[in-house]
Amino acid sequence: MAQLGDLLAHHQVVTVTGRTGVGKSHLARAAVRAFQASWQSAACLRCPGGPTAQERLARAADDALAGLRPHRRAPRTTGPRGSRGQALLLLDDVDAAHPECAGWVQRAVMQRPWLHVLVTSCQPLGLGAERLLELAPLATEAPADGVPSPAAALFLSRAARLTGLRQDRTVLRAAEDIGRAVEGLPLALELAAAKTRTHSAQQLAELVRHGQCWLSSPHPALRHHRSLARAIGAGYARCERQLRIVWSRASVFAGPFGQAAAELVCAGGGVAAHEVPGLLARLAAQGVLESDHDPHGPAQPRYRMPRAVREFGGLRLAEAGETEVALERRASHVRQVAQIAEHLWQHGCQGHAMQLLEEEQHDLKAMMRHAVQRPDLAQDALDAAGRLWFWWTKRQHTSEGLRHLLQLLGLHPLDRPESGTAQWLAAWLAARSDPDTAETLLRHLWPQALLAGDDLLIARISHVQGLVALFRGDTVKAAECFEHASECTPDRAPGGPGRAVYLAALAVARTVQDPAAAQRAARAALAQPELRDDQWSALRAHYARAFVDRQQGRTARAWNRARRALAQPGAATCAPNTYAALKDLLHAVESGETVPCATRVERAAAVLDRRPVPGISR
Repeated sequence: MAQLGDLLAHHQVVTVTGRTGVGKSHLARAAVRAFQASWQSAACLRCPGGPTAQERLARAADDALAGLRPHRRAPRTTGPRGSRGQALLLLDDVDAAHPECAGWVQRAVMQRPWLHVLVTSCQPLGLGAERLLELAPLATEAPADGVPSPAAALFLSRAARLTGLRQDRTVLRAAEDIGRAVEGLPLALELAAAKTRTHSAQQLAELVRHGQCWLSSPHPALRHHRSLARAIGAGYARCERQLRIVWSRASVFAGPFGQAAAELVCAGGGVAAHEVPGLLARLAAQGVLESDHDPHGPAQPRYRMPRAVREFGGLRLAEAGETEVALERRASHVRQVAQIAEHLWQHGCQGHAMQLLEEEQHDLKAMMRHAVQRPDLAQDALDAAGRLWFWWTKRQHTSEGLRHLLQLLGLHPLDRPESGTAQWLAAWLAARSDPDTAETLLRHLWPQALLAGDDLLIARISHVQGLVALFRGDTVKAAECFEHASECTPDRAPGGPGRAVYLAALAVARTVQDPAAAQRAARAALAQPELRDDQWSALRAHYARAFVDRQQGRTARAWNRARRALAQPGAATCAPNTYAALKDLLHAVESGETVPCATRVERAAAVLDRRPVPGISR
């Protein structure tokens, strides 16, 4: 309100923009009421639509302006109330007659210097004298414990007024879930609040998590806001055919997407690939897409479709019978991303590989979920997951990756050679949280690896067996398994950890029984030639060496080694788990922490398997 008042006081044309349902009309009308005393006269006009919009707009505006003309001798002052002696006209919801409205406003302000025009629209008018106020959805994060977020506060206040909903901790928690599910959109929150007549807050939170276009109310502020689907559909109806096609096809993306992915998914059926970037930009201008494009940066823009808009587009895509084709194209894009990320990882660009997967993770996981429902796609999904073994080993993705792999393996025969990588990866991810499942997978995989004479797969199996033994406190067996893994692994092994990682694990396992052997294994890990292009493995080798030094009382050497490893560029990006472990080790050395040797080995084992344990900061 403060920003809008300042803009209106100093500029003739101000446009409030934002996506459908964000509260543009509500804010503009509230501003007219709040600042009415600052204007000699003010009026509100809802912009008409249809084929004769320009003529109807001109007549309606002239009728409104007839009562707005100020006295000729009214002085014009400056400052916070500098609008006295001027007239304010609100043109509300001009999207249905956007070009006609832009032309009329341009002529009106040129002919009437005393006139200020406030416009609400999903997109700017495009006038040179225009100033914009972009309205965003409400924040969904609570500022403090017990204090509702702005989105939850709106839901609670509307529900209390409409249905007398009483607030308690359970209701507050449900309101926060609703706010996050609808992404803070005020219209969706108000429609959800109206549903508290027939549903509890907890039921609503569960329902809106799975869909939002069903939300409706018989008494909206605007007629086309009777339901969320109707409000979004009004914008869809105004789009030309090509924009509708791109809108519906782009709805298969579960998260942010780039132009290349959109061209692959959206092209065809009257839409050429080279036309897609321009159509995406137009959809972003209309509030259908959110863009993170920096006009001064070299990178191409990335777009995100809000959940309710995506749900509406998915319904239109299903009506057109194109859902399966769009999903297959998305799966093809994800497979390409997996191949590129694997190539980057193997050739020393591990930070870039992680960044690429961070950007595409939503569609990667959505493709995995879809493949569970389509057994014919299980093998392709398993191949993509196997290529991204380094991604699933990140602490925050481990449990989800394990769940996807186990579901996909349940649809695929375990005795097929092509499922070997997925079985090994699932066993690795389950080694600490579910060792029984890990051992079951390895029992199925071990005969296949022996019969095929696959030394690399045998090494992978031995590594996981060593981790399971280490977590169970059997350091002797763990050392034997890690040593066997390091002996079977060739130089620069593709598709998984290399010899340096296995030697690092061996150094940790031998720390208790054979300190000299642990020191030799740690040195051997750092001497591997693969570390020149593998920062992820190098950081693990440095951690193992620093850990062994600390165990043997060389704390100054351990401290220096950990500091040098932490100072490497990109360390936190490509190996966040090991980076955090090195910081913990550094802090332990500086604070002089004294814990039993077995506890230190347990912590080191947790690092080797990416999992946190009590006492280690995240």
